[in-house]
Amino acid sequence: MHRKISKEQIAFMENQYHHEGKTYTQIAMDLALKFGISVSSDTIRYFVTRKKKVKRTYRQKLTDDGIEKVLILSDLHIPFQRDDILDIVKKHKHEISTIILGGDVVDCFAISSFPHLETNPLVYEMVETHKLLKQIQDITPNIRKFMIIGNHEQRWSNYIAKNSSELNTLHSENILHEIVNGFSWHDRIKGITTKYDPLDYIVINKWYMNYRDLIVAHPLNFSRVAAKTSSMALDYFVEHGENFNVALIAHTHKIASCYKYGKLSVEIGCMCKEQEYANKGKLSYTMQLNGYHLAVFKEGKYAINDSKQITLNT
Repeated sequence: MHRKISKEQIAFMENQYHHEGKTYTQIAMDLALKFGISVSSDTIRYFVTRKKKVKRTYRQKLTDDGIEKVLILSDLHIPFQRDDILDIVKKHKHEISTIILGGDVVDCFAISSFPHLETNPLVYEMVETHKLLKQIQDITPNIRKFMIIGNHEQRWSNYIAKNSSELNTLHSENILHEIVNGFSWHDRIKGITTKYDPLDYIVINKWYMNYRDLIVAHPLNFSRVAAKTSSMALDYFVEHGENFNVALIAHTHKIASCYKYGKLSVEIGCMCKEQEYANKGKLSYTMQLNGYHLAVFKEGKYAINDSKQITLNT
Protein backbone atom coordinates (compact mmCIF):
# COMPACT_ATOMS: atom_id res chain seq x y z
CA MET A 1 0.00 0.00 0.00
CA HIS A 2 2.79 2.45 0.92
CA ARG A 3 5.71 0.75 -0.83
CA LYS A 4 6.61 3.72 -3.01
CA ILE A 5 7.24 6.00 -0.04
CA SER A 6 10.99 6.18 0.74
CA LYS A 7 12.57 6.61 4.18
CA GLU A 8 13.68 10.10 3.19
CA GLN A 9 10.11 11.04 2.23
CA ILE A 10 8.73 9.61 5.48
CA ALA A 11 11.29 11.60 7.49
CA PHE A 12 10.30 14.72 5.52
CA MET A 13 6.60 14.19 6.31
CA GLU A 14 7.30 13.63 10.02
CA ASN A 15 9.40 16.77 10.23
CA GLN A 16 6.78 18.87 8.43
CA TYR A 17 4.01 17.59 10.71
CA HIS A 18 5.73 17.39 14.12
CA HIS A 19 8.17 20.30 13.87
CA GLU A 20 6.76 22.65 11.23
CA GLY A 21 3.13 22.16 12.31
CA LYS A 22 1.81 21.82 8.77
CA THR A 23 -1.51 20.24 7.77
CA TYR A 24 -1.82 17.08 5.70
CA THR A 25 -2.81 19.18 2.67
CA GLN A 26 0.23 21.44 3.04
CA ILE A 27 2.52 18.44 3.43
CA ALA A 28 1.04 16.86 0.29
CA MET A 29 1.82 20.04 -1.65
CA ASP A 30 5.38 20.15 -0.28
CA LEU A 31 5.93 16.51 -1.23
CA ALA A 32 4.81 17.22 -4.77
CA LEU A 33 7.19 20.19 -5.04
CA LYS A 34 10.19 18.48 -3.43
CA PHE A 35 9.88 14.90 -4.66
CA GLY A 36 7.43 15.14 -7.54
CA ILE A 37 5.05 12.60 -6.01
CA SER A 38 1.36 12.68 -5.23
CA VAL A 39 0.44 11.47 -1.74
CA SER A 40 -3.05 11.43 -0.22
CA SER A 41 -3.87 12.93 3.17
CA ASP A 42 -4.75 9.45 4.49
CA THR A 43 -1.28 8.18 3.57
CA ILE A 44 0.39 11.15 5.24
CA ARG A 45 -1.76 10.64 8.35
CA TYR A 46 -0.68 6.99 8.50
CA PHE A 47 3.02 7.80 8.51
CA VAL A 48 3.03 10.81 10.84
CA THR A 49 0.72 9.37 13.52
CA ARG A 50 1.82 5.72 13.58
CA LYS A 51 3.57 4.43 16.67
CA LYS A 52 7.14 3.52 15.95
CA LYS A 53 8.31 0.18 17.20
CA VAL A 54 11.19 0.71 19.61
CA LYS A 55 13.89 -1.87 19.05
CA ARG A 56 14.89 -3.57 22.29
CA THR A 57 18.56 -3.99 23.06
CA TYR A 58 19.99 -7.42 23.80
CA ARG A 59 20.30 -6.42 27.46
CA GLN A 60 16.63 -5.39 27.57
CA LYS A 61 15.64 -8.74 26.09
CA LEU A 62 17.63 -10.51 28.81
CA THR A 63 15.95 -8.38 31.47
CA ASP A 64 12.51 -9.16 30.07
CA ASP A 65 13.42 -12.86 30.34
CA GLY A 66 14.49 -12.47 33.98
CA ILE A 67 18.21 -12.76 33.16
CA GLU A 68 20.96 -10.47 34.44
CA LYS A 69 24.69 -10.60 33.71
CA VAL A 70 27.43 -9.08 35.87
CA LEU A 71 31.09 -8.64 34.90
CA ILE A 72 33.57 -9.10 37.76
CA LEU A 73 37.18 -7.98 37.29
CA SER A 74 39.70 -8.00 40.12
CA ASP A 75 43.31 -7.21 40.92
CA LEU A 76 43.95 -4.73 38.12
CA HIS A 77 46.87 -3.23 40.09
CA ILE A 78 46.87 -0.06 37.99
CA PRO A 79 49.30 1.06 36.52
CA PHE A 80 50.35 -2.58 36.02
CA GLN A 81 47.04 -3.67 34.47
CA ARG A 82 46.69 -5.92 31.44
CA ASP A 83 46.38 -4.20 28.07
CA ASP A 84 43.12 -5.95 27.12
CA ILE A 85 40.84 -4.73 29.92
CA LEU A 86 38.98 -2.23 27.73
CA ASP A 87 38.57 -4.87 25.02
CA ILE A 88 36.99 -7.22 27.57
CA VAL A 89 34.59 -4.51 28.75
CA LYS A 90 33.65 -3.74 25.14
CA LYS A 91 33.09 -7.44 24.47
CA HIS A 92 30.51 -7.76 27.25
CA LYS A 93 28.97 -4.27 27.42
CA HIS A 94 25.93 -5.25 25.32
CA GLU A 95 24.85 -7.94 27.80
CA ILE A 96 25.86 -6.79 31.29
CA SER A 97 23.93 -4.55 33.67
CA THR A 98 26.63 -4.25 36.33
CA ILE A 99 30.43 -4.23 36.69
CA ILE A 100 32.14 -5.10 39.97
CA LEU A 101 35.84 -4.39 40.50
CA GLY A 102 36.98 -6.72 43.25
CA GLY A 103 39.74 -4.79 44.97
CA ASP A 104 43.40 -3.97 44.29
CA VAL A 105 42.19 -1.62 41.60
CA VAL A 106 45.18 0.67 42.22
CA ASP A 107 48.52 -0.84 43.19
CA CYS A 108 49.85 1.93 45.49
CA PHE A 109 53.36 0.71 44.69
CA ALA A 110 54.82 4.14 45.50
CA ILE A 111 53.98 3.65 49.18
CA SER A 112 54.56 -0.10 49.39
CA SER A 113 57.07 -1.83 51.65
CA PHE A 114 58.77 -3.48 48.68
CA PRO A 115 62.29 -2.09 48.12
CA HIS A 116 62.50 0.07 44.99
CA LEU A 117 65.25 2.41 43.85
CA GLU A 118 63.04 4.51 41.62
CA THR A 119 59.30 4.75 41.29
CA ASN A 120 56.60 7.07 40.04
CA PRO A 121 54.84 9.18 42.69
CA LEU A 122 51.51 7.99 44.07
CA VAL A 123 49.65 10.75 42.24
CA TYR A 124 50.80 9.16 38.97
CA GLU A 125 49.04 5.93 39.99
CA MET A 126 45.93 7.92 40.89
CA VAL A 127 45.95 9.66 37.51
CA GLU A 128 46.39 6.36 35.63
CA THR A 129 43.60 4.77 37.68
CA HIS A 130 41.26 7.69 37.01
CA LYS A 131 42.11 7.46 33.31
CA LEU A 132 41.23 3.77 33.01
CA LEU A 133 38.09 4.06 35.16
CA LYS A 134 36.96 7.00 33.02
CA GLN A 135 37.51 4.95 29.85
CA ILE A 136 35.44 2.09 31.29
CA GLN A 137 32.75 4.59 32.30
CA ASP A 138 32.64 6.08 28.80
CA ILE A 139 32.21 2.60 27.29
CA THR A 140 29.43 1.66 29.75
CA PRO A 141 27.39 4.83 30.40
CA ASN A 142 24.20 3.08 31.56
CA ILE A 143 25.81 0.27 33.53
CA ARG A 144 26.23 0.32 37.32
CA LYS A 145 29.80 0.05 38.57
CA PHE A 146 30.94 -1.00 42.05
CA MET A 147 34.38 -1.23 43.66
CA ILE A 148 35.47 -2.92 46.87
CA ILE A 149 38.78 -2.35 48.63
CA GLY A 150 41.72 -4.74 48.50
CA ASN A 151 44.90 -5.02 50.52
CA HIS A 152 46.67 -2.64 48.14
CA GLU A 153 44.09 0.08 48.75
CA GLN A 154 44.74 -0.45 52.46
CA ARG A 155 48.33 0.67 51.85
CA TRP A 156 46.88 4.17 51.56
CA SER A 157 45.05 4.10 54.89
CA ASN A 158 48.11 2.56 56.57
CA TYR A 159 50.34 5.22 55.05
CA ILE A 160 48.32 8.21 56.24
CA ALA A 161 47.95 6.58 59.67
CA LYS A 162 51.74 6.19 60.00
CA ASN A 163 52.44 9.66 58.62
CA SER A 164 50.10 11.59 60.88
CA SER A 165 49.47 15.19 59.86
CA GLU A 166 46.78 17.84 60.18
CA LEU A 167 46.47 17.58 56.39
CA ASN A 168 45.15 14.03 56.78
CA THR A 169 41.73 15.46 57.60
CA LEU A 170 41.58 16.68 53.99
CA HIS A 171 41.75 13.13 52.71
CA SER A 172 39.54 10.05 52.79
CA GLU A 173 40.88 6.88 54.38
CA ASN A 174 40.01 5.12 51.12
CA ILE A 175 42.09 6.03 48.07
CA LEU A 176 39.25 4.84 45.81
CA HIS A 177 37.06 7.61 47.26
CA GLU A 178 39.85 10.09 46.53
CA ILE A 179 39.92 9.03 42.88
CA VAL A 180 36.17 8.64 42.32
CA ASN A 181 35.27 11.93 44.01
CA GLY A 182 37.65 13.82 41.73
CA PHE A 183 40.95 15.47 42.58
CA SER A 184 43.50 18.02 41.38
CA TRP A 185 47.20 17.59 40.71
CA HIS A 186 49.55 20.55 40.66
CA ASP A 187 52.73 19.96 38.66
CA ARG A 188 55.23 22.23 40.40
CA ILE A 189 57.82 21.89 37.64
CA LYS A 190 55.45 22.89 34.84
CA GLY A 191 53.33 25.14 37.03
CA ILE A 192 50.15 23.49 35.76
CA THR A 193 47.17 22.28 37.80
CA THR A 194 45.10 19.48 36.25
CA LYS A 195 41.60 18.67 37.52
CA TYR A 196 40.16 15.16 37.34
CA ASP A 197 36.37 15.07 37.39
CA PRO A 198 34.24 12.85 39.66
CA LEU A 199 33.41 9.39 38.31
CA ASP A 200 30.17 7.42 38.36
CA TYR A 201 31.28 4.51 40.55
CA ILE A 202 29.93 3.25 43.86
CA VAL A 203 32.76 2.53 46.30
CA ILE A 204 32.00 -0.11 48.92
CA ASN A 205 34.21 0.77 51.87
CA LYS A 206 34.97 -2.78 52.94
CA TRP A 207 36.64 -5.93 51.63
CA TYR A 208 33.50 -7.67 50.37
CA MET A 209 30.06 -6.88 49.03
CA ASN A 210 26.80 -8.76 48.61
CA TYR A 211 25.04 -8.76 45.27
CA ARG A 212 21.85 -10.82 45.21
CA ASP A 213 22.93 -14.29 46.39
CA LEU A 214 26.56 -13.61 45.42
CA ILE A 215 29.47 -12.35 47.52
CA VAL A 216 32.49 -10.71 45.88
CA ALA A 217 35.40 -10.60 48.33
CA HIS A 218 39.03 -9.55 48.61
CA PRO A 219 40.32 -11.23 51.79
CA LEU A 220 43.75 -10.62 53.29
CA ASN A 221 44.34 -14.36 53.64
CA PHE A 222 46.37 -16.10 50.99
CA SER A 223 47.33 -19.73 50.48
CA ARG A 224 49.43 -21.34 47.76
CA VAL A 225 47.38 -24.51 48.16
CA ALA A 226 44.82 -24.66 45.34
CA ALA A 227 41.34 -23.55 46.47
CA LYS A 228 42.44 -23.24 50.12
CA THR A 229 41.54 -19.54 50.20
CA SER A 230 38.16 -20.34 48.63
CA SER A 231 37.52 -22.93 51.32
CA MET A 232 38.48 -20.51 54.10
CA ALA A 233 36.19 -17.86 52.61
CA LEU A 234 33.23 -20.26 52.71
CA ASP A 235 34.02 -21.05 56.34
CA TYR A 236 34.14 -17.36 57.20
CA PHE A 237 30.94 -16.27 55.49
CA VAL A 238 28.93 -19.26 56.73
CA GLU A 239 30.15 -18.72 60.30
CA HIS A 240 29.23 -15.03 60.08
CA GLY A 241 25.70 -15.80 58.90
CA GLU A 242 25.92 -14.31 55.41
CA ASN A 243 23.03 -15.17 53.11
CA PHE A 244 24.63 -16.35 49.86
CA ASN A 245 25.03 -19.24 47.45
CA VAL A 246 28.26 -18.29 45.66
CA ALA A 247 31.42 -16.40 46.68
CA LEU A 248 33.90 -14.99 44.16
CA ILE A 249 37.34 -14.53 45.68
CA ALA A 250 39.97 -12.03 44.57
CA HIS A 251 43.51 -11.43 45.92
CA THR A 252 45.10 -14.84 45.25
CA HIS A 253 45.84 -14.24 41.53
CA LYS A 254 44.84 -17.89 41.07
CA ILE A 255 41.91 -19.69 39.50
CA ALA A 256 40.42 -22.46 41.62
CA SER A 257 37.10 -23.47 43.12
CA CYS A 258 35.67 -25.15 46.17
CA TYR A 259 32.22 -26.53 46.94
CA LYS A 260 30.98 -27.22 50.46
CA TYR A 261 28.04 -26.35 52.70
CA GLY A 262 26.05 -26.56 49.47
CA LYS A 263 27.80 -23.37 48.31
CA LEU A 264 30.36 -22.57 45.61
CA SER A 265 33.48 -20.45 46.01
CA VAL A 266 35.69 -19.45 43.06
CA GLU A 267 39.07 -17.73 42.99
CA ILE A 268 38.75 -15.65 39.83
CA GLY A 269 42.35 -14.82 38.90
CA CYS A 270 43.72 -11.35 38.24
CA MET A 271 43.75 -8.67 35.54
CA CYS A 272 47.33 -7.43 35.96
CA LYS A 273 50.69 -8.19 34.42
CA GLU A 274 53.19 -10.35 36.26
CA GLN A 275 55.32 -8.12 38.47
CA GLU A 276 59.06 -8.50 39.01
CA TYR A 277 58.77 -7.92 42.75
CA ALA A 278 56.45 -10.93 43.07
CA ASN A 279 59.18 -13.42 42.18
CA LYS A 280 62.51 -12.71 43.84
CA GLY A 281 64.03 -16.18 43.69
CA LYS A 282 61.48 -17.79 46.00
CA LEU A 283 61.35 -21.51 45.25
CA SER A 284 57.77 -21.60 46.51
CA TYR A 285 56.67 -19.01 43.94
CA THR A 286 53.95 -20.06 41.49
CA MET A 287 52.88 -18.16 38.38
CA GLN A 288 49.76 -16.04 38.62
CA LEU A 289 46.68 -16.86 36.54
CA ASN A 290 44.82 -14.18 34.63
CA GLY A 291 41.06 -14.29 34.37
CA TYR A 292 37.69 -12.77 35.17
CA HIS A 293 34.13 -13.88 35.91
CA LEU A 294 30.82 -13.40 34.12
CA ALA A 295 28.04 -14.05 36.61
CA VAL A 296 24.59 -14.87 35.26
CA PHE A 297 21.47 -14.50 37.39
CA LYS A 298 18.08 -15.99 36.59
CA GLU A 299 15.17 -14.53 38.52
CA GLY A 300 17.68 -13.03 40.96
CA LYS A 301 19.57 -16.27 41.63
CA TYR A 302 23.13 -17.07 40.54
CA ALA A 303 22.95 -19.59 37.69
CA ILE A 304 25.92 -21.94 38.06
CA ASN A 305 25.48 -23.63 34.68
CA ASP A 306 25.27 -20.34 32.79
CA SER A 307 27.93 -18.31 34.60
CA LYS A 308 31.49 -18.42 33.27
CA GLN A 309 34.98 -18.25 34.71
CA ILE A 310 37.19 -17.04 31.87
CA THR A 311 40.92 -17.85 31.87
CA LEU A 312 43.18 -15.54 29.84
CA ASN A 313 46.59 -16.06 28.30
CA THR A 314 49.43 -14.65 30.39
